[in-house]
Amino acid sequence: MLAGSIPWLMVNELFITEYRGIANSVCCSVNWLASIILLLTYDSVNGALSPYTFFLYMAVVLFFLFFIVLFVPETRCKTVQQIKEELERQASRFPPSVRN
Repeated sequence: MLAGSIPWLMVNELFITEYRGIANSVCCSVNWLASIILLLTYDSVNGALSPYTFFLYMAVVLFFLFFIVLFVPETRCKTVQQIKEELERQASRFPPSVRN
């Protein structure tokens, strides 16, 4: 259900060296928090959806897959500046109230 190793891979690609430590800490904390939430809620979800429990988790994984395909830029052979420009170009498609 969780993003797995993606946060660690993307942080090193998307952040400049001076912010990577903080970004890694935040990503690791969020990943562990999501794991704890998953573990604490599994029994109640399993009780409510018994034979279909993993369809819920499959839906979450599919959501993350589509999110990654649609919004995470390709970083191979690109500088941090090029990646930043691409992310800014993607963000400009949204209204200012969403971007801020």
